[in-house]
Amino acid sequence: MTKIMRLLAASFSICLFASTADAQAPIATLTTRPNSDIVMGHLDSAMAIFHDKHYSFKDDIEKLNIYGFDTTDVPSYSSEVISYRLNLLESPIPLTYNQYVKGYIDLYAVKKKKLTQHILTWSSYYFPMFEQILDQQGLPLEFKYLAVIESALNPHAQSWCGATGLWQFMYGTGLMYGLKINGYVDERKDPIKATYAACQYFKDMYARYGDWLLVIAAYNCGPGNVDRAVRLSGGSHNFWTIMNYLPMETRGYVPAFIGATYVLNYHKEHNIFPFAQPVDFVTDTVHVDSKVSFAQLSKSLDMTQEQLMMLNPSYKQNMVPFTTNEKNHVIRLPYDKAISFADLKENIFASEIQNTQSNYAYYRTPVAPVKTTYVAPAKKKGNLYHKVKNGEGLYNIASRYGVTMVEIKKWNGLKNNYIYPGQNLSIWARK
Repeated sequence: MTKIMRLLAASFSICLFASTADAQAPIATLTTRPNSDIVMGHLDSAMAIFHDKHYSFKDDIEKLNIYGFDTTDVPSYSSEVISYRLNLLESPIPLTYNQYVKGYIDLYAVKKKKLTQHILTWSSYYFPMFEQILDQQGLPLEFKYLAVIESALNPHAQSWCGATGLWQFMYGTGLMYGLKINGYVDERKDPIKATYAACQYFKDMYARYGDWLLVIAAYNCGPGNVDRAVRLSGGSHNFWTIMNYLPMETRGYVPAFIGATYVLNYHKEHNIFPFAQPVDFVTDTVHVDSKVSFAQLSKSLDMTQEQLMMLNPSYKQNMVPFTTNEKNHVIRLPYDKAISFADLKENIFASEIQNTQSNYAYYRTPVAPVKTTYVAPAKKKGNLYHKVKNGEGLYNIASRYGVTMVEIKKWNGLKNNYIYPGQNLSIWARK
């Protein structure tokens, strides 16, 4: 057994929402109905914390409403039809339809319809990321629906016991799976890195059980509880057989997963449609090798700090922290802004340094600033020529003439920031 598996067996970190006593006490009477209120209450809370707080949506269902439903229609289908549709999904995960799953389908499709609409809305942004990683890792794509059960696709979701992010990792489990968590960064909220960590956990649990439903159950309650349920059931590795030996929440967790999988695949048939897209642009990532605040990025890239926070939820202080490891941090931006960042990168970092120094001087220096006499260079229409002196850099020269580093490089055909003493630089003065 590997070190990581021994740690998992001893103490798994994703918390239960049922009581510890319920998980450990011998079960005298088998229950026949999982507690849906625990699972759904958590999802309602996760959605409200972030999605409703920061964004407002408008219905746009004309193109999607292919069946011509009225807004008040609540379609209903027989068990045979629903079971047939689940089989059409052809998943390696056994998507069994039964009374437990039916209860969650009814919750997602009727009682919690608004929740489902929000999840559908955000799925268009998060699911392509999840699917790419799951496919790369050789895992069933349906695992993307676990993030729905865990967080309602809210990267800032946090449970009462500290489980955090889209995949609800506890602090210890996050560190165990290589996620960085400190005063500036919490990679449990990073959609990409946290998904890779979840995939590794799925692989570890499948190597242990050889059954996808038990992998899902273990993700919720930990392998210790699953092992106990297997033992109490007489050694069965069938979820439906061991279900009543599992903690209360886990009894509803797997049926909720199957119910969510069905409803999100067949939402049109149930007259459920997403709201207007919160992210209607293609995004890309760029490497950042210097400290920079979201305020500076917002100003330089002409986008709101709210957009930056939504696209980069793992940064705690609304800033990308300093790192000595080049390309250690990345930020996600709309594609056109990512291109702009590449062009403006040096100016953005220079402005951040200047602002930091100004703030430091303001807050740390209790004396009046030294008065200096500055004689601005004569300005005239047309271009000037500046002869580079020893120790001068593009930033100093740009500041002196009130222009940008990017402009100087453009005017002089420079491909990088290298300049040398005695070089004549063309400067187009402001009119």
